[in-house]
Amino acid sequence: MKTKWIKDDISFSYCVEADLKDIASMLSKESVCKYMFFGPNKEEDTVTYFSPLVTSIEDSLKEDKIPDCHIFSIRKNSTGESIGQCALLPIEFTNGNYLIGYQIDDTQWKKGYGTTACNFLVHYAFNVIDAFRLTGDCARDNSGSEKVMIRSGFQSECIQRKYWLVGEKYFDRMLFSLLKEDFPESRLKELNDIYR
Repeated sequence: MKTKWIKDDISFSYCVEADLKDIASMLSKESVCKYMFFGPNKEEDTVTYFSPLVTSIEDSLKEDKIPDCHIFSIRKNSTGESIGQCALLPIEFTNGNYLIGYQIDDTQWKKGYGTTACNFLVHYAFNVIDAFRLTGDCARDNSGSEKVMIRSGFQSECIQRKYWLVGEKYFDRMLFSLLKEDFPESRLKELNDIYR
């Protein structure tokens, strides 16, 4: 069963225990977590959160099954350097609808990795696990994430006012969606060729 996808010098692999140190280090940074409702976190808190998910992934892979938990590490192939992580989280009571998420380390910003990660999630969702809908969200002030989703084909749906309270600041939540039926078949085939 396939566990790694490659685009140019970037690879996406199911997250395993060895990836947690890099993910925890990234999510301990205030800059990375600026627009997220969680974090920055202590590294041990991130490891505690991700460990059961990673165990579930590793157990599925041992049985040669597609994991129920879709969390991927993103690395440079040439150096093994961590770029970040991305995930598809199932939305309760709507089998086939997933919330997308991607975090890119601040040392890797402005290199197109966010868009590459979002496109990978679209590929994986529609070509591998046959999702029918992807839901994306971001804080209203997070223009970088908004641009990433729009470049990947997502449409704006609504703004939920004062959705997140982080510290003493409220953030509006912007919602986006991408339906498989609205995504061109030619683009799906192209993504399938890109993420080999």
